[in-house]
Amino acid sequence: MSDNKCARCGRRLKDPNATYGPICARKMAAEQARNQRNADDSIIITPTITDGYAGARGPDGTVKVVRIRSGQQTPLKGRWRHTGIASGEFNWGYGGSGPADLARSIIADALGTDNPDPAIYQPFKWEFISSWGDRWEISLDEIRAWAEKRAAAQ
Repeated sequence: MSDNKCARCGRRLKDPNATYGPICARKMAAEQARNQRNADDSIIITPTITDGYAGARGPDGTVKVVRIRSGQQTPLKGRWRHTGIASGEFNWGYGGSGPADLARSIIADALGTDNPDPAIYQPFKWEFISSWGDRWEISLDEIRAWAEKRAAAQ
């Protein structure tokens, strides 16, 4: 058996020429496809905020979600949790797994954590994300104030 390890998960690889195992290779391909869709240049987002998050839905139903810092946009990194249930894409305007993934990703990024508690991101989903329309934005200050208010109430 080879001492080669998967570059994603660290498990031992059977194929000495492989970089990833077959499962991780499929996951990497899916993540790249998701990121490409999320960086769709045909959807233009013109936010009024300089720090926060914004999203827009294209005419064909594709979505684009960006992280905004000092006015600069980059695709929001997904913290996918429900990929077995949904397609692993961000969504909003209802209470399903796509909106939960978006809530989880926004809360994780805004609060600087890799694995936010569902007790934080699920209420955020219901209070904000489930009611958003085709275009939305939310400031970093608004998210942090909401999180502080929730923490103080508990």
